[in-house]
Amino acid sequence: MWFIIAFLLILIVAAGVLWPYLRPQRLAPATVELDPRLTELYMQRDMLYQAIRDAQFDLETGKLSQEDFAGQSGHLKQQAAETLRAIDTLEAQLVAPAIDQQIEAAVAAARQMPPALKSSAGNGHAPLPAPRAQAASVFCTQCGAPLRADDRFCARCGSVVSGQ
Repeated sequence: MWFIIAFLLILIVAAGVLWPYLRPQRLAPATVELDPRLTELYMQRDMLYQAIRDAQFDLETGKLSQEDFAGQSGHLKQQAAETLRAIDTLEAQLVAPAIDQQIEAAVAAARQMPPALKSSAGNGHAPLPAPRAQAASVFCTQCGAPLRADDRFCARCGSVVSGQ
């Protein structure tokens, strides 16, 4: 009996562990094609960051003196800053036209919006309906509770409704 329970427990654990490997894998999302100049700048940035980390490690292990590290890391940090500036300018050149096109498309879509929806488009809320004409309300003279037109007695206090 214990053997069967242990065997079932092992099967359940094995199924839980192996389940991620047995089910079909989702496909990775398609990668976006980047401009080759931007890709090169990203790679250069990553290499400079790695060189700075390597220099820090060499300083900690004693392979570099403090003076050598200061000179080397200063030079690497300056190159990294120049690379980051180049990335920023290139991204601004490449992204700005795409954003401008999206804005122009949104403006064109807003101009083609039906008049009924234009009143609600400005604030994100639907327009308020026009107020309905309400019948004259009747209230109890004793307690002020609202009365229906066919009431003879007040539902709240029980007094006789007069004047109808």
